[in-house]
Amino acid sequence: MTLDLSVVEIRNALRCPRVFALGRAHGEPVVFPVGASSLGPVFHRVAAAFAREPDLSRLARLPAGSSVDDIAGALSSSLLRLFAAEIARTPSLAAMPAEIDDLAEALRQLARHLAAACVSSEVVPAEATARYLAGAEMPLEIDLDLEPGASPVRVTGRIDTLHVPPGGAAEVIEYKLTGEPTGDLDRAQIALYRLLLARARKLDASPVLLRFRPELTTMSLPARDADALVAERLVPLVADMARWAGDPRSAPAPARRDLCPACPVRAACLQTYPKPLAVRDEPPAGATRPRPDPAGDLFDPPAAAPASRPPLAPGAADRAALADADKTRRLILDLLARQGVGHPTAPPPVVGARLVQIEVSVSRGSVTAVDRAAGDVERRLADDHDLIAHFSKKGALRVFTIARLQPRPVRLSDLLAARADYLAARSGRFLLGETTGGTPLTGDLADPASCHLLIGGGAGSGKSVLLRTIAASLVHFHGPAAIQLTLIDPGGASQSRLAAGLAAHFHRAPVSDVAEAVPILAELIEEMEQRYALFDTARVQDIDEYNEAQPASDQLARRVVVIDEFQELVTRRASRDAFLDTIQRLGARARAAGIHLVLATQRTTRDAVPPSIKTNLPGRIALAVTSAGESRVLLDSRGAEELLGKGDLLADLGHSAVRAQAPIDPS
Repeated sequence: MTLDLSVVEIRNALRCPRVFALGRAHGEPVVFPVGASSLGPVFHRVAAAFAREPDLSRLARLPAGSSVDDIAGALSSSLLRLFAAEIARTPSLAAMPAEIDDLAEALRQLARHLAAACVSSEVVPAEATARYLAGAEMPLEIDLDLEPGASPVRVTGRIDTLHVPPGGAAEVIEYKLTGEPTGDLDRAQIALYRLLLARARKLDASPVLLRFRPELTTMSLPARDADALVAERLVPLVADMARWAGDPRSAPAPARRDLCPACPVRAACLQTYPKPLAVRDEPPAGATRPRPDPAGDLFDPPAAAPASRPPLAPGAADRAALADADKTRRLILDLLARQGVGHPTAPPPVVGARLVQIEVSVSRGSVTAVDRAAGDVERRLADDHDLIAHFSKKGALRVFTIARLQPRPVRLSDLLAARADYLAARSGRFLLGETTGGTPLTGDLADPASCHLLIGGGAGSGKSVLLRTIAASLVHFHGPAAIQLTLIDPGGASQSRLAAGLAAHFHRAPVSDVAEAVPILAELIEEMEQRYALFDTARVQDIDEYNEAQPASDQLARRVVVIDEFQELVTRRASRDAFLDTIQRLGARARAAGIHLVLATQRTTRDAVPPSIKTNLPGRIALAVTSAGESRVLLDSRGAEELLGKGDLLADLGHSAVRAQAPIDPS
């Protein structure tokens, strides 16, 4: 039996074999380019409609030898009229004004490309355009030869256009609105179109890619490279696809890490391929997001908040850690007794993901004897037993904290499940990690003590992972109508990971230009004032009261602005005063309006974190820093200089500092 494959299916299988296999298994071949620009299909529909029934009335009045500008103007007019009709048929497009402007410019660039092709011809523009469009939307079909004995495969495709310039070589042209990350897939696609033309029409055509972003760039693939790509990569892939079509469970996971969070068939993937896959199963991949197609069986169901479950029972590694910790407890008590501490005692150790805490007291005499002996105990543990211990005093308590030699990973998915009921009850609640006692550490942006967050930590401290943890936990049980994020990241380090899993919750695309930060914050001040005017009219105090009284369609979303490396705005003279002023105004009044700030920095010095920042950001989270002075900048106390890095943190959310371990990075 012949297996029919489309070029777009082959492109998708090159990206993710499971997307292809799932479509075949469910009888709904997934033929759309996963992750591509949502406006790409609109562009192609307009271009195809123009190719089928071109309006050349304005062009017909232009003589041979007309300029590119004149021809492009006439073609643009026709293309934009078709675009306007497309907008009228698709009302949702009107909600994307910036994207619509870009798409209109892309169509103008297409008109200019067609005009340049007309000028190179010796005939009048209308005839030259008609000849060019004669090769548009051409369907092609071939039988592809595989290894002997394999089932036959038929490959079908529809090229955007075939252009044969006067006296020149034929070109098979593909239009794209996606960015360079899809370049490998685009080259594979036009290489396949070259193969289809050669086999079906006996035509040797050079592959050409026109990329509109919205300005036009042109990429030509040498024929030799295209043929090698087909022979070495695509023909073997088609053979694999024939096998996956018969046995969908044999399809491997994709090599790329950025696909799973945004994949529209994630629910079917989980059901068909239950083996854990971190980039698919760990948040933010599972965050709430709109269903791409509410009627499709393949797509994720609406998110529902599951009931919280208790923390997982200790695994073998933690049982071993408990036994080791008890040995260390007995060792510390023995060392203290040798130092003359009278009858030291200690309850069972507290074993966390990375730390063991042993609380010591004395049954006779003063606890100050433990203080005098602690330094010697720390040295002996290090020299004789390779155990790095830190002694601390907490009021009347005396505690030895020891880093585990084999830490237990903390997973955000486990913490979300453990506190599902709390997090789902109201938007604005978030997770930071697991405390040393093994319980999830949560916060609430509605709480005045943690409505805005200041986060600091040096290189390797785990700051970027913590930001993703906070963002993922904020949106995991709440859709974009309930909470929206804005990411300002001058360094660009946090953008790609957040954008993949949480893009539906972004109020705007992530911003990397520092100059855009202050205007964004100024817009939030305006929105804050508008919300307070609504509250006055409704006679309510805050966003929660307002939303309770409104139908779902009129409720307000919480707005959370995350600024990574905000010191760039503080240390630049041009932005410092305006930035600090907006932070002060939002910090003082934005909480009740449902607008919140999360500011993070790697530079935890007094000049980078001035008092006005600290005053207006009550929630403080410190990761590992290099000195006690930097710790005081963040927490007004020592301690952060002794953290272990990689997510080890101290968080003061209004109830004194709590130590915790942030979840691991699932990638």
